[in-house]
Amino acid sequence: MLLRRLDATFGKLERRTLTFSPGLNIIEAPNEAGKSTLTACLRAMLYGLPTRDRGALADKNRYLPWSGAPMQGTLELTDDSLGDVTLRRDTARSNSPMGRFSATYTGTGNDVPDLNAADCGEILLGVPREVYERSAFIRQCGLAIDQNAELERRIAALITTGEEGTSYTEAAAALKKQLNARRSNARNGLIPSLEREIEADTAALTELRTLQAERTDAEETLAALRGTETALRADLATHDIADKQEQFAAREQMKRAADKAAREARLFRRMLEDTHIPPREVLDENRSRLHTVEDLERRIREASAQKQDAELALNHFDARPKPSFIRPIAAIWFVLLLLCAVFPPAALLADLPIPSPILLASASTVVLFAVLFTLESLHARELRRKHGQERSELETALRDAEASCAALKTASEQALAAIYADIPAGDFISASTYIHENLARYDMLAQMETDVQIRRHAYDAFPWPDLAGVPAYPAKRPERSADVLRHELEHTVQSRAEAQSRVDYITGRLHVLGSASELENALEEKKARLAAAQEEYDAIALAMETLERANTALQNHFSPELGKRAAEYFSALTDGKYDAVSLDRTFHALASESGESVARDAALLSQGAGDQLYLAVRLAVCDMVLPAEKHVPLVLDDALVSFDDTRCRAALRLLCEAAKSRQILLLTCQHREAACLQGQENVTILTL
Repeated sequence: MLLRRLDATFGKLERRTLTFSPGLNIIEAPNEAGKSTLTACLRAMLYGLPTRDRGALADKNRYLPWSGAPMQGTLELTDDSLGDVTLRRDTARSNSPMGRFSATYTGTGNDVPDLNAADCGEILLGVPREVYERSAFIRQCGLAIDQNAELERRIAALITTGEEGTSYTEAAAALKKQLNARRSNARNGLIPSLEREIEADTAALTELRTLQAERTDAEETLAALRGTETALRADLATHDIADKQEQFAAREQMKRAADKAAREARLFRRMLEDTHIPPREVLDENRSRLHTVEDLERRIREASAQKQDAELALNHFDARPKPSFIRPIAAIWFVLLLLCAVFPPAALLADLPIPSPILLASASTVVLFAVLFTLESLHARELRRKHGQERSELETALRDAEASCAALKTASEQALAAIYADIPAGDFISASTYIHENLARYDMLAQMETDVQIRRHAYDAFPWPDLAGVPAYPAKRPERSADVLRHELEHTVQSRAEAQSRVDYITGRLHVLGSASELENALEEKKARLAAAQEEYDAIALAMETLERANTALQNHFSPELGKRAAEYFSALTDGKYDAVSLDRTFHALASESGESVARDAALLSQGAGDQLYLAVRLAVCDMVLPAEKHVPLVLDDALVSFDDTRCRAALRLLCEAAKSRQILLLTCQHREAACLQGQENVTILTL
């Protein structure tokens, strides 16, 4: 197959067009010019974009056009069996870049049959994407080959039967998966799961048998508690019947006592009526009169005492001597006044030429004596008035005492007359005795009638027992009291409830566990499954061991051939320094220098030598796994960048030789490759 032309809007490539030629195409471009983007676009045009990849580094996100235009590409190629074909991939939906595909014959609108978006690359190149990427498609810094089932299957098919349906890696992975499905560790897998289930079923069966025995004991305990509860309730019922009978008897006793008290009260009232005792109101009224008479007698005694006191006071007043109304000094003043009257001072003064001091004194004395005499007369008259007033007051008091005493006696006599009119008695003491005795009888009657009312009220308020179901014969009380029975019943009911709860729990647990026969059958079935699974596990382990031995034998056949071809290429690249290459199943390479028996690991070589070793392995793989009739193009992206000039020229010679049978695209950021092959036949220099 030959690549003819590529038009791409892919990543930083914006409507870029490259035309390829047969043979070796050297595409020069500086770093970050889009060489890796170009190789990714070629791979996408052939195999499409991986749809399952996620994240920013997934091709569908990594190579979105920088301009924001839809991702698209057109690849023109020539296939030996199909002729000229044009592949187109563009974007119809933003979430599916380059999801729309078409394959037509170049220059026409006719679709190429059997070419589709998924299988296009494999049909044209003859190998799946994984094989192509690990053989003829060499990305930048990607010369080393990692193990892949597709590549392994392809190599195995070429070495053995030619069928590509088997792969040691896939077969080993499938067997490992089956092995892990049965046992991956102590906890995971069918066997540990069955072992846990068998252990759980065994424990459940043991628990079931234990619970069955416990349920029998619990049911017996429950039955005993129910019997005890029934007996206790019967005894309490007997207590209740006895209580009702006693209550009924007590009520009847209260009724009889009330009737007896009523009869006694009626007889006592009739006795009072038959003896013609005055009504209580009359007795109360006369008792009040007795109190009045007693009060009047007391007051009469007080009035008599006051009368006697008034008489004594008057007699005592009259017995006293009467007081003198003119005192001696008053007599002297009176005599002097008479002398003055008999010998008037004017007669004495008639013979004197002027008043003498003696005469003046005498005149003053006469005037003074006249004033004093007048005052003494007034005093004497006041004394006589007071003496008369005091005796009048004593007489008035005596008269008032006599009148009060007479009035009180009259009132007392009237009250006694009223009492004697109602009470059959002849004196005060008899009347008082009669009244108090009969009032006491009336008080007794009132107390009896009150007692009757109290008894009747108590009888009416006494609860009437429900005698339904109560026998006529007296019930015999149990020996234990009702309180003791109730306490025992409460404890028994609680114990019975706990026993019932235990029975219910055991029954529910037994229901969950199922029958013993079902558990035993399930246990036997799981033991059989475990034995079968263990046999399968042992068989799979044996198969893996056998497969490993077969793969080892296959590797022993495959590795030498691949190593031989790789050694030829590596020797040409290193000018004969290395003449032996060996590879393991993971394509890890070792190289031996000429004349030495010790192989050196690729990781111990220099960067350039390591890249040259893996380029040799790549070319050998291409020779072995790629269909020769497809002439699959070889794509190398900066594969020679770490080669020195000598080995670069050697590599270019190998590539020119290989370009005779297949198209090669060598992308480089340097000019030495183009300079080395400038003007050489079958070499085309392109610039990106």
